[in-house]
Amino acid sequence: MLGRLILLFTVVPIVELYILIQIGNEIGAFNTIMLVFITGVVGAVLSKSEGRQIIGNIKREMAMGKMPGDELINGLCVLVGGALLLTPGIFTDVLGFVLVIPFTRMFLIKTIKRKIKSMITEGTVNVYYKDSGDFTNKRSSKGEDGPFQGNSRGDFGNVKDVDYEEVEDEEEK
Repeated sequence: MLGRLILLFTVVPIVELYILIQIGNEIGAFNTIMLVFITGVVGAVLSKSEGRQIIGNIKREMAMGKMPGDELINGLCVLVGGALLLTPGIFTDVLGFVLVIPFTRMFLIKTIKRKIKSMITEGTVNVYYKDSGDFTNKRSSKGEDGPFQGNSRGDFGNVKDVDYEEVEDEEEK
């Protein structure tokens, strides 16, 4: 993981710098700077608009008692995409637009969901969920009891729901 981060923070800026220099040689320094500035502004406006829409969808789903799983993934994609669009560079701008534009984001989210599902099923990730009060419920990720099989509320045995009534003992009277 550390190696990937080092690679990310060294190789990506070098590639970005190379691309910007090549574009600057073709269209000029001023036009290149304006291109970076305009993509940043357009990206910020688009991210803000998409973010507001996603927050509205999350609130709506939660008001209906649903878990807004897809919208949370959408929100994460827009957040990361917006940050990439504010980062100077062409490569990061392209990736940022892919994450922010709903049509392209849809394909990426399908891939993310497949990856998460396979990680849970294979056992590389455990899923904890809230059922009644605390996060003690755990779904095994070894496949036999994963969150994608069976009853998602768990097995609580033979539970009876009753109302109680206080009865005074005759000796207390």
